[in-house]
Amino acid sequence: MALATMALAAKTMARLPTLPSTPAPSRIYRFPHMTVRRYASKPKTPIGEWYSGILPAMFPIALLGSAVYTGLLYAQLSLSHEKTMEEQATRLKELEAEVDAIR
Repeated sequence: MALATMALAAKTMARLPTLPSTPAPSRIYRFPHMTVRRYASKPKTPIGEWYSGILPAMFPIALLGSAVYTGLLYAQLSLSHEKTMEEQATRLKELEAEVDAIR
């Protein structure tokens, strides 16, 4: 009789809904209205690790490189303009001397 009672109790317990002891990773609540997204818990691929580790560090380097390049380009442009202005000034003096000689 004890076995029959235990079997009946086991059947009854099997029919009762049970709550999970720990929630699934995608169901952990930070706030009552938010859940963790599923893709946030996936392991990253080697390419994903590279992008998340190296790429953000490359932005300051790219900005610094662009600033240096732009500065050097501006210096070259300024020096080239100065050289051209000096050449044109000497040419203008030569032409003025020719005009004076013709008069």
